[in-house]
Parts: sequence; structure tokens; C-alpha cells
Amino acid sequence: MDEEINFCPYCSAPQHKIMLINNIYFCRECSRFFKLSNEKFSCPNCNNTKIEKSDFPSPNGDLVFQCKKCRKMFSASSMFEVNQ
Repeated sequence: MDEEINFCPYCSAPQHKIMLINNIYFCRECSRFFKLSNEKFSCPNCNNTKIEKSDFPSPNGDLVFQCKKCRKMFSASSMFEVNQ
């Protein structure tokens, strides 16, 4: 795992309270196990996985993402709908 964790997502305990055991994290503060994983999203237009957040919001205030290959823009809701 390449991820670095700085705090527990459940109790916000600092990094020194988190232990990594066989690719599973354990919080010594709240006694919970958890995993971290990256999600890969692809462009609905060209299936490219290089997507970045656009600086421009949609008219309804939703986040907008842009494909770095085809340069098409998609709202966050449509991106999540296509990538389920």
C-alpha cells in the first residue's frame, strides 16, 4: 500500500495510534479495523482514466470533472452514475 494515513477516519486519532497489519489498518484508540483503497473512474466518452477537477462548477453547483484526453466535461453526478 502506498497510501499514508494521518488519522483514523472513525475517531480522528493521530497517526501514531494507527497500525498497519497485513494491508489492514487498526486504530488502537477506537479498536476498529479499516482499509484504504483508490477508486478508478473512467471518462464516459473515451474511457480514459486521467480525469481532473475543473475550476468551473455546473449551474446547479455540482462539481465538474474534465477528461485530460478528450477534454469533455462531466458533472460529478453523471460521472458517478456511469462509473458504478
